[in-house]
Amino acid sequence: MKKINYLILFIAATLFSGAIGCNVIEKDPISSIEPGQFFKNRNDANAFMAGIYNSLQTTLRNNYFDWGEVRSDNVEPEGTGTAQTKLVNNALAANDNDLNAVTNWSDLYRTISLCNMAIEVFPDLIARNVDAASDQYRDQLGQAYALRGLMYFYALRVWGRVPIVNEVVTRPDQQLYYPRAPIDSVKAQILSDIDKSLQTIGNTTNKFYIQRQAVFAFKTDVHMWFQEYQAAVDASSNITGYSFITNPAQWKTIFVEPESSSETIFNLFWNSAERNNQGVGVCARLGSRSNTSNYKIRPAVVANYYNRQVNGRKVDARLWLSVDTIESPNVVQYDLLNDQYGKFMTINSVTGQFNYINNNDCSVRIPIYRYADVMLLRAEALARLNRFTEALAILNQVRSRVGFTVQAQRSDYTGTDEQVGIAIQRTILLERQLELIGEGKRWFDLCRIGRTYDFTSTGYDYLRSVMNPILQGRTGGVAFDTDLNMGRILYPINSDIINANPLLRGQQNPPYSE
Repeated sequence: MKKINYLILFIAATLFSGAIGCNVIEKDPISSIEPGQFFKNRNDANAFMAGIYNSLQTTLRNNYFDWGEVRSDNVEPEGTGTAQTKLVNNALAANDNDLNAVTNWSDLYRTISLCNMAIEVFPDLIARNVDAASDQYRDQLGQAYALRGLMYFYALRVWGRVPIVNEVVTRPDQQLYYPRAPIDSVKAQILSDIDKSLQTIGNTTNKFYIQRQAVFAFKTDVHMWFQEYQAAVDASSNITGYSFITNPAQWKTIFVEPESSSETIFNLFWNSAERNNQGVGVCARLGSRSNTSNYKIRPAVVANYYNRQVNGRKVDARLWLSVDTIESPNVVQYDLLNDQYGKFMTINSVTGQFNYINNNDCSVRIPIYRYADVMLLRAEALARLNRFTEALAILNQVRSRVGFTVQAQRSDYTGTDEQVGIAIQRTILLERQLELIGEGKRWFDLCRIGRTYDFTSTGYDYLRSVMNPILQGRTGGVAFDTDLNMGRILYPINSDIINANPLLRGQQNPPYSE
């Protein structure tokens, strides 16, 4: 994906993104340009797919972190910006200019619109075998289904009920506005897109494109979100061709050279030079060289790395592969300094320190799905199915591959099978936290445990037990301690989006106002 045909991307995004994705749609030229006219050969198809991935990159550039990481117990604000303070304090609002970039779903629905066009056009290219490239189009059709489903999955987890928009807008008499769909309908849409993807998608080795194994990882994630444990185990059983790293030093390769790692499945590609010196957000968020980072990892989380010792020696390699132990040799200093988090950065071979990058030059590749992520989800599911030995075996593999060889045993847990399953799941969740810091997973992990979408003061007990003590200790923090505040687990729908779509008026997530 070195070059992108921006003309095709621009025309497609302008003419075929419905009102749900953009505030304005130009009706006049719609009837004069049909989708099929864009696709004359396999190069046009490749260029259009590059446009979809370009839109995916734009959607997730900062949002993978802001949606999936910021409101969790992983981070605290480091800079002086008001937006990050409001986010970590759970003080969101629908009509707050500071938060518009986070609460606006326009980029997400633009990506869905582009996928819709591919889904409409590619079957005809397959049937006509244009340029004798029907296999290519089948694979690309599968990618479009998978990416559309992935966008709906993000939308579901961030906003709950969201519109389902699967039509390409080519005529002014078509439906332009869509209501919020029920959770069950959005779930069915996501699983349908996954199933359709698996019917045609290939199994390429390019880890910057979604492929068959990544779709099974995605399917595992969806079933875990809804606590469908056997279905999650079944989906994860289809992930083949990957393996855990064999020594701690290889853990760094997952992030700085994902193409060569046995653990990477699907990564968000980013090249700042191709994006007009616009860097991916992880540098600004955690490891900026040009500015104060927006956030830092909470010292209490970093302390878990330090505390993993054998015979008085720190053994978890994720410590020195993520935290600058030369300048910050202990937790106290990490707490006091403006510490950056170097997980995604290369290490200077001479000084041993991290090579932090200017915000605009940040070309870091962020994992969307990787092997340890999916295997730990599988371990959780196994634990809840009372398959304790299998669950702990995966947990111990994840730990030992980074140097922490202390084995978790079944005998460490007592109680009924249900109590043991929940206790092992909590152990695995801690491991996921340490393994996946900064990858946009922790907030969703907190939310999916327990009764998802039960917005009462008795629901989401895991999230409340973790987050309320933190929020109650922050000035301006809003805890999840009343039925009203429980609704804050979801993001507000941006006021501009509501104003642009009459079918969303009166449909704001409580307790937010429109």
